[in-house]
Amino acid sequence: MMFVSGVDGGATKTVAVVGRLDGTVLASARAPPSNYHNVGVREAARSIHASVATACGQAGASVGKLETVVMGLAAMDCPRDFRFGRRVADLASVGKRRIVVHDSVIALYAATLGRPGIVVNAGTGSFAAGIDADGRTIRAGGWGNVIDDEGSAYEIGRLGVRAALRALDGTERRTAIARLLDRKFKLHSVDNIVREVYKKPMTVEEISSISKLVAQAANSGDQAARSIFAYEGRALANFVSAIARRLEMTRSKPDIYCMGGVFKAGPVFLNPFRQELRKNVPHFTLHHPRFEPVIGAFILALKKHGVAIHGATLTNLESSYPRHAVKMR
Repeated sequence: MMFVSGVDGGATKTVAVVGRLDGTVLASARAPPSNYHNVGVREAARSIHASVATACGQAGASVGKLETVVMGLAAMDCPRDFRFGRRVADLASVGKRRIVVHDSVIALYAATLGRPGIVVNAGTGSFAAGIDADGRTIRAGGWGNVIDDEGSAYEIGRLGVRAALRALDGTERRTAIARLLDRKFKLHSVDNIVREVYKKPMTVEEISSISKLVAQAANSGDQAARSIFAYEGRALANFVSAIARRLEMTRSKPDIYCMGGVFKAGPVFLNPFRQELRKNVPHFTLHHPRFEPVIGAFILALKKHGVAIHGATLTNLESSYPRHAVKMR
């Protein structure tokens, strides 16, 4: 029996699945992060090996006898990154054939199953990516929090802190974000947030978590918080518009799949996103992705063996790893 594996190697965790060529997922496992920028090449390789080995153990498969392992790795942004990514894959020593792709590609396949469409992510980081009828994939954004992560939880958290401090300065309107920060971090005075940010310093994930406070303020009617979400929603829509334009989808009705925790903020984010997107893509349909990104890596592994994702294969995949598509209102 032949087995393949898909891996989602991110900055917060590594997830692996192992399954058969008929589309059946037999096991999944998690391990620590495998973004080599954060943890180093060897630690990243150890996490990937651990996740795949654990999944193989549950599935009754051998790590060395896996036919193909597709790894969607975070921060694969330039040729140098891919050289290090392949080094990570080789050190992980899982499977006979190891393939490294950008994590946006596995998110695409998890959403579209390889059919034409666009996926947009508003999580800790942000990006948009698309695939056309010929299987060509491109992306926009995703260049990291220092350079460009508009629409991300990190950027919303950062702007929330800035809005609270600027209100203290008197240069911007008062905001409920200040009170929420005070309560969460027990600041006593909102300017103490500066020490909280810089003393460790705060990680990207910790600043990203502040986006939930900004969402709380926005949904209670706070105008400063609502302005942040409106701006970031429009910025994210511009990523999607760029993908649609480059893939010549602006005159069609593309399927757009929205993922990431920022979308959970609801209309304060989704409405500005929709309105801005309609300026360049008049007709579109929004969906939740059908599967988690790790299944996109598994689908790519199946495709490397000539397996088409429909019929019995898709049925097996859905029944063994259920995550059904839901059209967004």
